[in-house]
Amino acid sequence: MYNIKSIRFIWMLLIFFILIHYLFYPEKYTADNLTKYCSANKTFIFISYISISLLRAIFFLPSTIFVIMGIVLFPQNPFFVLFISMLGIVSGASFIYFSANFLNIEKIFRKRSIEKTNKINQLVEKYGLFIVFIWAFIPIVPTDLICYAAGKYKINYLKFIIALFFGELILLALYIWTGKSLMEILL
Repeated sequence: MYNIKSIRFIWMLLIFFILIHYLFYPEKYTADNLTKYCSANKTFIFISYISISLLRAIFFLPSTIFVIMGIVLFPQNPFFVLFISMLGIVSGASFIYFSANFLNIEKIFRKRSIEKTNKINQLVEKYGLFIVFIWAFIPIVPTDLICYAAGKYKINYLKFIIALFFGELILLALYIWTGKSLMEILL
């Protein structure tokens, strides 16, 4: 089991390093330089994007930022961004679902999340999998929490993943095609 404090420390250290680098070398972060870097490193960026999209759920990172990165990195391939994003979400949701009992998320996210997972369980019992669909569709609520609750309370996996899939699919399609349209207008 990984130590959440170590992960947070590494994450904060990475952000700190990037900020310091930006302060000393702001010219490297211009649109032209970033475009040149992306053009020169297409394979690396492609592999990195797929890897990060697939692994982000292990660290409970929201998928939205990676979808936005995909829109920026691959504006001509919205179906690729949708496919990779959905693959990452479904694999991450499955990991959290099947790992719910050994993750001991209560220790990681403290008492407040335990109360939330109990409320989620009550909502699922009352409204069925429709709540999973709605939860996955609403961008301001953490999808990983519903995945954890579904696994912890032994909700039928197939029904859970189908409801989650369609909720996320609609949300991501809105993100991707709206973002693509905005990029076409701005560029």
